[in-house]
Amino acid sequence: MQRSYFQMRTIAGFTLLLALLFAVFILPVLSFEWQGKTSLIVYTILYFSAFFSLEKRKRSILLLSIFAFFTEWFAGIFSIWAMATVSKTLNVIFFLIIVVTLVYQVSTARKVTMEVILGAIIGYLMLGLVYSIFVAFIMQEDPGAYNITQNLQPDFGSITHLGESIYFTFITLTTAGYGDILPIKPYTRSFSVLISVSGQLYIAIIIALLVGKFASDSDNAKSG
Repeated sequence: MQRSYFQMRTIAGFTLLLALLFAVFILPVLSFEWQGKTSLIVYTILYFSAFFSLEKRKRSILLLSIFAFFTEWFAGIFSIWAMATVSKTLNVIFFLIIVVTLVYQVSTARKVTMEVILGAIIGYLMLGLVYSIFVAFIMQEDPGAYNITQNLQPDFGSITHLGESIYFTFITLTTAGYGDILPIKPYTRSFSVLISVSGQLYIAIIIALLVGKFASDSDNAKSG
């Protein structure tokens, strides 16, 4: 029973990683028509694979994933602005809970295993995805917040800014800072600082935890 539970978590973790890689690297290069359709499927996979990859699956997190699933599909099919806002809010809350939970799992793990490393990678990608949702919403609602040309395809909503928001978020998160997309207004500049600082803190903390656990395992192996 315990082995099958572990295997299910591992499968869910790899599925979640593949869905995140698709959302970050493949989804932004698709056409606008395909982005809208494919994003619904990708986010559905993200919701449920994220839940089943957790060590402790709380009912509240499951309910949140179900609500996020229904609002995402409802907003995508009927193109209702208010429902799209609710969907984005639920996405942010759900993904942030997953990131915090994954970081907790990594920090409390006794050994550095493939599952622990996988959780650290997923947490970083998901953190970037959360920020990209914020950036896409800002680009849609406040076209003057960044130095990009406003996309003239309103029927697709904030999906039109998917490529720009993911690109800007991860470039800022890694502090590469190419400078082709710039925050113009004070609040977007402040938000960009938050993205870059949290990205560096995540890497520093997670790497320190993994190195410390690996060193502890090596010392225990030598002493044993």
